[in-house]
Amino acid sequence: MVRVALVALFVLVAAVVAAWRFELLPNPFAREPAAPPVPALLTALAADDEAGVVAALAAGADLAVLDAEGRPPLHVAARRALPEAIEALIAAGADVQWAAADGSTALLLALRHAPDVRVPLMLLQAGADPTVVDGQGQGAVEHARANPALRQGALLSRLQELVDRPFVRGWPSLYVPPVTDATISSRASHWPNANRAYRNGIHEGFDFYPGAVSGTTTITYGTPIVAVADGVVVRADHGFVEMTPARYDEIIAEARRSLSTPPEVLDLLRGQQVWIEHVGGFLTRYAHLAEIPADVVVGARVSQGQVIGLTGNSGTIDGVLGTRDDPHPHVEIWRGSSTYLGQGLEPGEIFSLAGQVFGLRALPPRWGP
Repeated sequence: MVRVALVALFVLVAAVVAAWRFELLPNPFAREPAAPPVPALLTALAADDEAGVVAALAAGADLAVLDAEGRPPLHVAARRALPEAIEALIAAGADVQWAAADGSTALLLALRHAPDVRVPLMLLQAGADPTVVDGQGQGAVEHARANPALRQGALLSRLQELVDRPFVRGWPSLYVPPVTDATISSRASHWPNANRAYRNGIHEGFDFYPGAVSGTTTITYGTPIVAVADGVVVRADHGFVEMTPARYDEIIAEARRSLSTPPEVLDLLRGQQVWIEHVGGFLTRYAHLAEIPADVVVGARVSQGQVIGLTGNSGTIDGVLGTRDDPHPHVEIWRGSSTYLGQGLEPGEIFSLAGQVFGLRALPPRWGP
């Protein structure tokens, strides 16, 4: 009898253990599973530790990791208004267009919660699409209007412009014209993608010629040229020395022998230059300068609207001959190192894209060839 009882007890214990093992019954002796560790990147963001964010990214942090609300690091940084973290995340490859399950993007979160314009401006200049709406049908304008810090001022009017027109992804918005209070030229021959037969090549930037731009600024030799957006200087030609006439004739002859202007020849023809790298992988080149401020040096951070050079004619035949004739700012916008704004586009497409980048006030009343 005792043996039968022991066997029955053994079977019962084994059944209970099996039920615990396969989670058919709660195990009173089981330990609560430890919560998974929070990634260092999310920990730094939760603490507003922007240096910690940079360190986590340097250590190979996962950009796709989600927080408890299902948001990736860029969304968290935008919600918490952390500009240095946002810049680092975008540089590391974070997608400014990524939408969460509720339809929100980093831009929409920033517009709703930012204490000032800095973070929304950074995201727009990085190429964030302002025409996206969230799951509630709320877009950029609605989120900005709901934010007391943003409902007044120029940002809201620029947002309204952007959402009322087709948006070209892959290019920024909310830049300012490089010549304050001036439009782009009214002549498509002064725009990117225009033919330059004299050197057997294609124009890669916007020229701002006196008489062809509208606005309140008169462009002359020495007119200030400003940074179109915040950025870091990656080239500044201090100590520039102009070509001799003989050297100019030599490189023009070389270009005419080629099917297109060789890059090294085109670089000489730009004259004295400043290049600035912007958030989102964009680069602006400012050419034909007469002078560069002493504090505009490689590695320096510059602010949108800061003077980075003075209008000149360096690199042109007039500059080579030592005159001050025909001065004009020349500004290029590049995505990476291989694609300039306007590349392969028709003039009407370039005109529309310039309105996205610089704003409708930067467009001339009419344009022609």
